Amino acid sequence: MKKTGIITILNVNNYGAELQAFALHHKLKHMGYDNEVINYLYYKNPLYKSEVDSRPLIKTSIKNKFKDFALKWIDKYSAFRYPEIAKKRKLRFFNFHKEHTSLSKVYKSYSELYEAKLDYENYVVGSDQVWNPNNGTNLAPYFLTFAPKEANKVAFASSFGVGEINESYYSKYKEWINNLVHIGTRETSGVELIKNITGRSVSHVVDPTLLLTKKDWEGLMVPYKHENPYILLFIFKKNSYAEELAYKIQEKTGFKIIRVCKNEMPLESDDKILNIRDFGPLEFLGLYSGASVVLTTSFHGSVFSLIFEKPFYTITPASKNNNSRQESLMRVVRLENRLLREGDNVDLDKLTDVDFDYVKEKLGEQIDFSIDYLKQSLK
Repeated sequence: MKKTGIITILNVNNYGAELQAFALHHKLKHMGYDNEVINYLYYKNPLYKSEVDSRPLIKTSIKNKFKDFALKWIDKYSAFRYPEIAKKRKLRFFNFHKEHTSLSKVYKSYSELYEAKLDYENYVVGSDQVWNPNNGTNLAPYFLTFAPKEANKVAFASSFGVGEINESYYSKYKEWINNLVHIGTRETSGVELIKNITGRSVSHVVDPTLLLTKKDWEGLMVPYKHENPYILLFIFKKNSYAEELAYKIQEKTGFKIIRVCKNEMPLESDDKILNIRDFGPLEFLGLYSGASVVLTTSFHGSVFSLIFEKPFYTITPASKNNNSRQESLMRVVRLENRLLREGDNVDLDKLTDVDFDYVKEKLGEQIDFSIDYLKQSLK
């Protein structure tokens, strides 16, 4: 039997991205599909080679260019100032995929991918925001346009990352979407978008990380050794509202705060807060498993809170109306009250009031549907 090839966002040293890529690969292997991740570098990878053909559909705004530049500068400055921390973190991410993920050869550019003579049984575009119109690259590879015309092309949990797209881009998206044979998207807003753009009815499936059980993830993780309960603060960048809420929960519970993030220099730890920046994916899972409470700004932070059954709050920016990923997930499990906008008041007397039996029941239904979708879509 030929292999199945998966393309998704990979090698960006982001916990959610790396774990969702692994999860789909691992689940398909468990289902009997010999598969590998097509190692096409994401445009934010420092080794990616930008070309004329890889230019994005939507011209990158000055604001986003500055944001990308600032994040790269922060990463480089942090690596220069704290070389041992940066080296350890990078090695842990590298070793995670080396030990647990089957990868193809590396494709460093758009042309390298399209000139490759690939011969997979199935071509799958995986999860994460692979269809986000604001990505600073050509999205065509994530609609499997590099695959042979007659190939079986499947989308699983692919996400737009936005609730709406300017209609001026509908024709290009329609062309791309209609290249796919089977389509499963991660958010209900994605289902509606595809319906509006193409007229096609598609499936609403779960993020790949939910295809693996709590026991599956615990079997992989590196346990975090701790003596006392702690609040896990998992945020991408400095967020005053999240930090203030963490301190309020600390005052109520007496728990220590452990803060883990990617793009900021490590801050000084003290008796109240411990800052961690050198963990890889497996250490991150252990940190999640040991937490008593989670505060996060991350979609996958919400997902792993549900998987590990941790009382949590997900915080979204007050300045943005598009939170479709989190809203779709919280609606399924009826935990809309766990989705906060910056500035919201929180009743901490209800901090642990989460019915995880109901969560498992509702997620279980969607997980079963998603696995059936994979079985029906793949040869």
